[in-house]
Parts: sequence; C-alpha cells; structure tokens
Amino acid sequence: MQRRHSLSTANDLVEGLSPRRREVLELLAKGLTNDDIARILYVSPGTVRIHVTALLSELHVANRTEAAAAYFEWKSTVAKISEVLHRPAIAVLAFESLDRNKKSQLRAAALTQDLAILFARWCWFPVVVAPNVRLESSLASSSRELGHTMGARFLVGGSVRAAKDVWRLAIRIDDAEEERCIWAEKFEFSDEELFDVQDEVCATIVANAYDVLVKGLSSQILSRNHPEALDPWMFAHEGMLLHGARESQSNAKARHCFQRALECDANLVLAHFGLGLCHYDELLNQWQSNTTIDRLLASAERCIELAPHAAEGYFLLGRYYQARGKHVDGLQPLEMAVARNPSAAIAHALMAQLLSMSGQFDEGLARMRHASRLSPRSFVAGLAVLHFLRHEDGEALEHAEQALILRPKYAFARVIAASSAFWLGDLERSREHAQLLLSDNPSFSMEKFFATFGGPHGWVERIAKALALVG
Repeated sequence: MQRRHSLSTANDLVEGLSPRRREVLELLAKGLTNDDIARILYVSPGTVRIHVTALLSELHVANRTEAAAAYFEWKSTVAKISEVLHRPAIAVLAFESLDRNKKSQLRAAALTQDLAILFARWCWFPVVVAPNVRLESSLASSSRELGHTMGARFLVGGSVRAAKDVWRLAIRIDDAEEERCIWAEKFEFSDEELFDVQDEVCATIVANAYDVLVKGLSSQILSRNHPEALDPWMFAHEGMLLHGARESQSNAKARHCFQRALECDANLVLAHFGLGLCHYDELLNQWQSNTTIDRLLASAERCIELAPHAAEGYFLLGRYYQARGKHVDGLQPLEMAVARNPSAAIAHALMAQLLSMSGQFDEGLARMRHASRLSPRSFVAGLAVLHFLRHEDGEALEHAEQALILRPKYAFARVIAASSAFWLGDLERSREHAQLLLSDNPSFSMEKFFATFGGPHGWVERIAKALALVG
C-alpha cells in the first residue's frame, strides 16, 4: 500500500484524534465491524459510523484499511512501545510436569508457550519470558526477588498432570510486589477442551491483573484460530522446542514436526511460523543446500493470510527482507509486528539489527533494550551482532561467546566470534572459532553468505575479510 503522507505526519494525525476516536480506531484496526465496536463501547452502531467517518476524514485516508495502517504506524513508534513496556509486566514461569514422561513434559512446555503468546496478544502490557525461568525460580528466595529478577510484577505459574482420560492444570498468579497470591484455580479438561481452557485462563488472568484496562473488552478481540485436533498442536510445539536448539539436526527434525502438523491442519499458524523460522536458519547457517529464500516468503505470506492481526507473519516478512539485504524495506513489516504485539521480543531484536545496519544506531539500541526487557538473556547473539555493527568488537566477542555457551553449534554466533576476535587482534582466538565453525559446518562459505544476504554490506565485508585473513 502506498503511504499517503509521511510517517511523522501520520503519527501527528493519530495523536490528534480524540481519546474516543482513537479507541474506535484501535478496535477497527483489530478487524472488528461497526456492530462489534458498538457492543464493546456500549454505544449504537450509528454512533460508531459517525466516529469512523470522522476519523477517516481527520486521518486523510480513503478507507478502513488505510486507517488501520496509520494506526499501526503510530502504535509501533519507540515512544509508544516504551509506554507499553513501562506498565507492570506479567512473567510466564515454566509450567511443571508432575508426570515424568515426555508427553506430559511437552504438554507443560507447550502450555507455557501458548499462554505467553495469548497474553502478549492482548497488547496492553508487557509479557516477559526467560529461557532459564525454572533456574531463576529455584534461585530466588521469594516471589518479590523473582519478580525483581525478571522485571515483572505478576508471576504466572502452575503444573500439569494426567489423570485417566483428562488433564489437570493448576495455575496461580502472584503479585510479586505485595508477595501474595491474587488468584488460583484448577482446571480439568480433555484433549478436545484444551484450547478453550487456554483462552479462559488468559482472559481470567488479564481481568484479575488489569481490570481497568480490559473494561468493556469483547472476547472477539482474542484470536481463536485453534487447530481442530490436538495432534497438529503437539507436533508444532515439539517443532518449536527443537528449533530453539539452533543446530542443523534439530532444525531438520523441527521442520519435519511442522510439516506433520500441517498435514493434519493446513491452517495452523504456529506451524507455518515455525517453518519460516527453520527456513531462515537454514539460509543463515547454510544448513540445507536446497533451501530457497522464496520458502521463507511463502511462510510469511501464509501467516499474514491466516492471522492478519497477529505479529508472526510480519516478523517473517522482516526476516525475508533481511535475508535479501533490503534492511530499510524490512522495517515496515517489523513496525506492524510490534504494533500488533508490543511483547514480540524477537521482532524488537530484529528491528534493532536492521536499524543498526541502516545506520540508525541509537534507535537500534533502544529496540534491543526492549527485546532484552521482554526476554532476558535470550538475545545474546543479537547483542553480539549489534556491537559488531557498531565496531565494538570486544563487546561483540563477549556476547557471541556467551551465546555459544548455550548453543555451541550455532554457526552464525561462531562467525561473529571469529570475526570479532580477528579485529581485536586476537588471532589465536579467531582461528579457534573459525576451526570450530568449519568442523561443525564444513560446507560454510562466504560466497553463499553474500548470495543469500543480497551482496556485500559493510558488516558482511568485515566478516569476509576477517575469515579470509584468519584462514
């Protein structure tokens, strides 16, 4: 879509709307009809039509689609995202499996991830998820200390266990600041009822923690595009866990899981999103010789088609432009991703990299801080890239090596480590990383790297020169 005015002008126009019209615009941007908006705001459909007509005029746009685009541009600015992230956060703790078997443990991990995604889609508050949250919980002496460590006021946790033909979920919310349990409940459900229970848990928690923010909220705002059966959901979540290892073999297994999920349910957004993540990592780390960048684009477009009001497809589209070396073009879909979900830490982190690659270092740093706020220590490799782009090679090396402690076979982190060490003058350290890179990825070549990422850029040339000279 062609923008009708500059981004700054669009932001000023949205900022100039009355609070009520901005409220109508937000609901319109979520895809709700005039009747839906009327029910949520307790006004007549005729009043909503008057507001919609007026805001189209005030924004100088021709239709609801252009109005929604203007809203998402305004919503994605650093100032607006910072405003959201300053609100009290919810931390999703890893759900405990009370049964010591793989199926139950996978179910607990999948519930943790799904509930975090559902909370984040409400978009009114930050949702914090940490990779080693179970470790954080064991080290903290109190809920106050854990909340302080994770930067969150509200802690959500629970346990899952199987009982005959049903599952039992125990869940609680603690107010870490006041060190008290503010809500606890138990749910018993069959496989078929799982998705309804997830929605109920999410809505109840949000209402308990943020009753003012959700006043008049309709359940229609929540996405309910659930798979028809449990098997595809389980396959997709197993794929997400495998993908997180950032290794060639686990990535191939993850892709297989996503494909199995889509054989059962061709419209499962999580599986399309996971496939897109796998395709990008295959391109980045040169794990598959037959992976094409078009597959990444196809995954992005399918996610947007199935869930236009969610962040996943727009994030993959940003990845696609990054892989094409079109860094500026990648910023707009990422703005749309974080506008739809301000807690999308991966989108903030990618935007930070693209901004820095485009020379906008200060805003890039602000976005990376957002990502780190939402997912502590998850973006160590991203921080390494950011420092490398700024020619801060000591910090880049430190963060790259931290990332490699968690994922020793992460090829791209190894590339940054070898290159940073070279530019610091530590040739022995650089050679060690380069040798490990080639032993784990013997077919890695800078020619493929150039071809994939749209030709040489300043940062890519620094990598190529370092790896060539270190031998």
